[in-house]
Amino acid sequence: MISRIASWMIWAAFTIVVAVFVYRHTDWISPTTTKIKEVVKPLVAKVLTDPSGKNSSREKIAGAREAFAHGDMERAIANYNDYIKSNAKNADVRGELGNVYYLTGRPNEAAEAYYEAAQLLLKEHDFERVSSLLPIIAETKPMLADELSQKLRATAGVQKMEPPSASKPQQKAAQSALTRY
Repeated sequence: MISRIASWMIWAAFTIVVAVFVYRHTDWISPTTTKIKEVVKPLVAKVLTDPSGKNSSREKIAGAREAFAHGDMERAIANYNDYIKSNAKNADVRGELGNVYYLTGRPNEAAEAYYEAAQLLLKEHDFERVSSLLPIIAETKPMLADELSQKLRATAGVQKMEPPSASKPQQKAAQSALTRY
């Protein structure tokens, strides 16, 4: 049984070597491979895009980040907004959009993008990141910052307090000299 498998593997390897040799050194297979490439390329492109035929989400955000890295801020803003239309619940991307707006001298749009990111972060109970966005929102949109601050306090107040840690010994109440014995 093992000798049969071994002989089949040798013949398969030999066949592959011959096929590669023929492919590399003759034009006999080239027209066929060209036709296969023409058929397969559009299929691969469809797999890499979403059902509507637009670029996938990863490509959109990668395009936005690449445009930002190359200094093409308008294209970066357009790509971020395009991504946000299909991924409305991504706080990080909204924050990145706010950064681009801020760096291009558009503080009002930056504050709005940061506010929207903070709203999403509140839903995730990421209070530390929300707190870090408050000062920059307050620079240009103090009313939004106040509203966000109130929501932060209300949401953080709803969170349960952690039970006292077991590592800290609890202190006993002081006793008077009369009740000690």
